[in-house]
Amino acid sequence: MANPKLLCGIGCGICILLVSLILILVSIGTVEPIEYAIEYNSFTKKTNEDNVYAGGWYMIGPISSFITFPATLVNYDWSDYENSKATPLTNVKDNGNQDMSISFSIQYKLTEENIGKLYSKYKTVYENTFRQWADTAVRDTVGKFGTT
Repeated sequence: MANPKLLCGIGCGICILLVSLILILVSIGTVEPIEYAIEYNSFTKKTNEDNVYAGGWYMIGPISSFITFPATLVNYDWSDYENSKATPLTNVKDNGNQDMSISFSIQYKLTEENIGKLYSKYKTVYENTFRQWADTAVRDTVGKFGTT
């Protein structure tokens, strides 16, 4: 018959190995190759905006996760197309006070070195602010011109 102390030691060793393996696996965070990310600690509810991660696998700990941002060009459309993010601008007035509807598209690319600043100022709703800025800029610009 086997030694009970030896069996207990083997059992405890296997349990410790399994728990360690699970802790390591839940401590790994991934960022897709087409994304940037900043680390979010779910215990302290704080982000590390000074360290931006590019695509890859990282050991960030079991209580941390990533907040991701696109690293590629992003299209933002104001149109009637099926996948557009906004409808065309309506009630846009020229300097003759004539109403018009305008469809247009912009592209933007976030820079890795400014992701932390972007998050600290706008969190994850930065695109709403971009949309409002573009809407205002188009309306102001159209208002400077006549219909001809």
